Amino acid sequence: MAAEQAFDVNMFTSPYQLTKSMPRDIYPAIAPTNPALSAKGKVVIITGAGGGLGAAVAKAWAQAGAAGIVLIGRSADTLKLTASNIDKINNSIPVIAEPTDIANEAGVKKLFSKVKAELGGKSYALVNCAGTMGGGQVGDVALTSWWADYETNVKGTFITNQAFIQAFGDTGTIINLVSTAVTMAVPGISSYASSKLAVMKLSQALSLEYPSLRTFSVHPGIVAAEDGRGMVIDAFTPFAKDTQALTGGLTLWLDTAAADFLKGGFVSANWDVEELVKHKDEIEAGKLTQLAFLNGKLGPEGHPWGSK
Repeated sequence: MAAEQAFDVNMFTSPYQLTKSMPRDIYPAIAPTNPALSAKGKVVIITGAGGGLGAAVAKAWAQAGAAGIVLIGRSADTLKLTASNIDKINNSIPVIAEPTDIANEAGVKKLFSKVKAELGGKSYALVNCAGTMGGGQVGDVALTSWWADYETNVKGTFITNQAFIQAFGDTGTIINLVSTAVTMAVPGISSYASSKLAVMKLSQALSLEYPSLRTFSVHPGIVAAEDGRGMVIDAFTPFAKDTQALTGGLTLWLDTAAADFLKGGFVSANWDVEELVKHKDEIEAGKLTQLAFLNGKLGPEGHPWGSK
């Protein structure tokens, strides 16, 4: 009977595959324990660090031995919890946990100045996990509700990206979380989808304006939150098979020279990095991860690579 037919848990993931392999959990190439991903000497700044993906990113960097971890979020209590978890992993890592609204320019720039003064790293990375998702059809939603996504997702991302460059120069790594929602024509998410598309264009622009800066727009997959529900909206709960650790590990890999061929582009946590590296030349020549959107041919079978 139709009602008894099993649904495809990958139906919102496989259509966006550039690689044939589709990881949904941490794997050796991006594991924090991989010596090639050591964060020794590196300082990472994480927004949205009070829980969810931000906390998972902090955990990954702690496991990789970061020289310093900066936690940004709105709640002092949740930031303290993330900091406590870092201490359990490696109590020698300096941690700055600062309640800050990323849409507050003065507060963000003051914090980045503090980081530069107190944490000396050989290199710096920024991982923007903070974000909001409003809902409502254009004719019904209040302007303030619709615009709230732009305040956090666009303005907040711009402020942190700019503060990073002004504090640490035009080197290092900036990772801005986005979503495949930018490709969907779905009623009721216009503020979210368009704001994330704006973030992708910002990341692309940074890569062109600052060639030595490593910038990426990362889709974290469909992630189950701490309470077991879909991290984005409840309707996606059955499809939330991606772990938070998957994104945590990916950010470590993106902060290495191995990922330079992907700079300025879109990267999904569901894309196998070893397969990407194998096809590096083809990706660069075809600009397969750069906004077109995208030049790569996406689908359940992955891109039809020219080489085996």
